[in-house]
Amino acid sequence: MSAEKYTQEQILSGIWIVCSEVPELDLTFDFNISFDFDARLSEYFTPSFSSGSLGDWIGSAMGEEDAFTEFAHVLAWFFGFTCSVEEWNNYFGLNATSREEWEREHAPHFTFRRLVKFIQERAKPIPLEPITMLGKPCLTAGIFRGLEHLARQIDPKATRFGPSTPIRRCLRGVWLRLFWHRLRWMFQDQLPPPRQITLSSRGFLHSLLFKFSVGLLIAIWSGDLSGVLAGIGTTFALFIPLGVIVAYINNRLNPLPKEIETFGDLSRVLAAIIQDQQSEAASCSTP
Repeated sequence: MSAEKYTQEQILSGIWIVCSEVPELDLTFDFNISFDFDARLSEYFTPSFSSGSLGDWIGSAMGEEDAFTEFAHVLAWFFGFTCSVEEWNNYFGLNATSREEWEREHAPHFTFRRLVKFIQERAKPIPLEPITMLGKPCLTAGIFRGLEHLARQIDPKATRFGPSTPIRRCLRGVWLRLFWHRLRWMFQDQLPPPRQITLSSRGFLHSLLFKFSVGLLIAIWSGDLSGVLAGIGTTFALFIPLGVIVAYINNRLNPLPKEIETFGDLSRVLAAIIQDQQSEAASCSTP
């Protein structure tokens, strides 16, 4: 893997992980549209982009600008780069003076390929190339060096470690999960997703609406509306601590597979993945 720049395939893999696995965004996809470089973002997210306008997404229930801000913030956090709001505004065309101008000037180019290039120019790559030891190239040692860079990039306060150091001794909670997520997209989703409990706000709202409808029918039948209001209040009161508990449990869960405990274990697994990819590429290029 080149240390100069991440490939577009790596970045696209990361965008897929963000969009499909980050519960805070609570995005809905149209899976009838292929997830590729030339697919338009405005066609892929539904119903927020149902009319093909970014403004409809920004003006969703999340607020006038909160939807865009949250999406941009998560992407920058996930890929490990900093970016000004003005840069995002220029990229997404949010400086357009009207919806018609945005549709005319920006909508046709609002594709995953353009988003990938935007991230690719800003994400700082981690070296994962062989280093020379005793006169011979060693891929595992090169990957271990890359893991050192990645750990410090995620948590500058992470303690120094060696190949035999347990990973969870240096990285815990949200830092460990971010560490694992970045490795997943860097290796194009060749690593398993972390274990987690998914709590969707959309699912909660659907459940609340269902309870409200059933409760309203019962209340109309019995002539007592106080029970409906009490039920809704109780549901909201329980949802907030439930979200806190789920977030705490997810941060405590070990995202690593059972066979990976130390940085040395991880280095060997990643080296095997790279060697398999290189062997596959070589076999495909052989006439």
